[in-house]
Formats: sequence, structure tokens, C-alpha cells
Amino acid sequence: MFENCVSSGSLRRCGLIANHFMAKTHLNGGRRFYKCPRFDEEASRGLWEWRDVEMPLHVTMSINNLYTSLKSVEVERNYLKKMVANLEDVVFAERLKMEKIMKEMKGINSANLDDVARMEDKLQTIKWFIVF
Repeated sequence: MFENCVSSGSLRRCGLIANHFMAKTHLNGGRRFYKCPRFDEEASRGLWEWRDVEMPLHVTMSINNLYTSLKSVEVERNYLKKMVANLEDVVFAERLKMEKIMKEMKGINSANLDDVARMEDKLQTIKWFIVF
């Protein structure tokens, strides 16, 4: 309905400083007002007052539409942030898998190279036997 903007305002009869808010309703969207900090208490006189003059209907409707658009963009942004975080987790997990596979492949390749070197040595030995 309204959003606390500033915690300062005009001094009330009770001696407390009134809080400054901005209305978010359809009819008063964007209008600023002061409200007593004790507004909801029984001892309060329930005082509040508009800070600025009433705006034309088309202006309040425009403000309300912009506020609604802002909220929908914020919801979409939060959704996209969650998607990015989830994708980063997936990419990290896949990266770990790929690193493990690469280590295994290096091990297999080095084992194969050792086998090839041993076979070449045996072949060389066989050649020496054939020659002599």
C-alpha cells in the first residue's frame, strides 16, 4: 500500500517525528504523506496528513502503471538471477566431471605410451636376435 521512504518529517503534537511515506494505491499513487509513528496504537490520535496536493487521475494512473511494471520487472529479474545461479552450479558440476575424465584419459594415454615403448623394446630385441 505504501512504502517507507524517509524517517523524518514534521513534528507531531505528541512530540514524535512523523514518518514520511509514499502511497501506492490506485487513487493516490505517488502522493507523499506524513503519518504519526503511534498511528496504530490506541493512545494515538491517528494523525496523518498529505504532504503534497492531489494529482490528476491520469498522473496517478500512470504512476500506478509504472509501479506495477517495476514490480513485474523485479520479479523477472529475481527469476533470472535464480536461473543463472542454477546454471552456474550445473556448469561447475560438469566442469568437475570433465576434469575427472581428462585425468583418466591422460592416465590411459600414458599407460598406452608405456605399452608402446615396451613393445618397441621387444621388437628391437627380436630384430637383434634375427640379425645375429
